[in-house]
Amino acid sequence: MDWWKDYFAQVWEPMSHLIKQKRDTVHECDFLDHLMQEFKMQTLIDVPCGSGRVTLEMSRRGYETTGVDFNPEAIRKAKQKAQKMTRNRPSFVQDDMRSLQIKQKFNMAVCLYNSFGYFSEADNLAFLKSVSNLLLPGGCLLLETHVLETLLPVFTPKEYWRYDDYILLEERVFDYEDSRLKGNWTLIDKTGNRHNFTSSVRIYPYHQLINLLTTCGFTRFEPFGSYHAEPFEIGADMLLLLAKKGESEE
Repeated sequence: MDWWKDYFAQVWEPMSHLIKQKRDTVHECDFLDHLMQEFKMQTLIDVPCGSGRVTLEMSRRGYETTGVDFNPEAIRKAKQKAQKMTRNRPSFVQDDMRSLQIKQKFNMAVCLYNSFGYFSEADNLAFLKSVSNLLLPGGCLLLETHVLETLLPVFTPKEYWRYDDYILLEERVFDYEDSRLKGNWTLIDKTGNRHNFTSSVRIYPYHQLINLLTTCGFTRFEPFGSYHAEPFEIGADMLLLLAKKGESEE
């Protein structure tokens, strides 16, 4: 079931500016900017990009950026924001992250804020292969995601958030048979109406994620536990993984 189509169109997109605010974007892009300067990189693809918060910020910093998302409304909003820029405008493309059709090659790809693991085993692997194919030799993927080592130590069956006039409740279970985090979401909007959604995200153990990336041509890995470059360890807030592609094409 393509649960993510409804969830991101009807839950994430209306509230994304409340969940991820400007200070969050600047902080994350400071880390990304540091990496790209360290490796002397200039081109970036952000997938999925939503309405373009990271793509736009990195473009403002002088990088050549492209954002990709399946959601036409998110891409429309991103293009509107880009039109207001007077120089170095980013590109935005509506496409499926599992089979990216972009012809350009990039130095850096980013997949941020737990945007990995939504699909079947085959389709999760297809995404990693698709991204790898868009990277130049020696290019990098920065992947922000939960793994078993970060999720299970802090797992709770229920959580809720308030964002201005929105209330968002998640009731979740971890299915040990298929290693998926399954959620039932209730969104109470500004008028008091309730909207219900489901989610199902594959949570890999760290070593299995590394094995998947290795099969896709990545050869070196540097894990972090935050955007402050803290060490990755059990119970960290996230895995922020920098995966570097091999220097030569076969």
